[in-house]
Amino acid sequence: MKNLIILIGNIGTGKTTFIKTQNLIEKGYVVIARDRLRYNIGGGNYIFNTKYEPIIWKTELFMFENFLKLGTNIVIDEVGVSKSLRKRYIPLAKKYKYQIVAIEMPKLTKEMAVNRRMQNPHQQNDRKLWEEIWEKFDAQYESPEYSEGFEHILKLV
Repeated sequence: MKNLIILIGNIGTGKTTFIKTQNLIEKGYVVIARDRLRYNIGGGNYIFNTKYEPIIWKTELFMFENFLKLGTNIVIDEVGVSKSLRKRYIPLAKKYKYQIVAIEMPKLTKEMAVNRRMQNPHQQNDRKLWEEIWEKFDAQYESPEYSEGFEHILKLV
């Protein structure tokens, strides 16, 4: 069975850490994450440039669909806080007959999440910026529902 795991959680909730602690890469999963592309185009430095974002998003989706075609197990390391953000993955995964699993990360307070983000701030050391980003994603938050196309929904606490 081919699997797609979509991680759902605001910044600093432990999505990337979950991938590492669950040894998903060692288990054969490919990680799809726009942040990794941002590091890549910066030669190891995190680059967030609004001019580049359409390319980043298109590249991520191109990679995603091509790994689906290969039948590779995939984990999406993105905030995925809204149905509209998750919808870019689910229909494509269904087309390629993937089992789709949502893993909802623990809900953390803004202070806790931003404190964790500040441990790895992607070379953006502005705490106020991260607080604003957290607030933006928190306002968009929608818990995953089976009606979106998930076979399983796991909530971590």
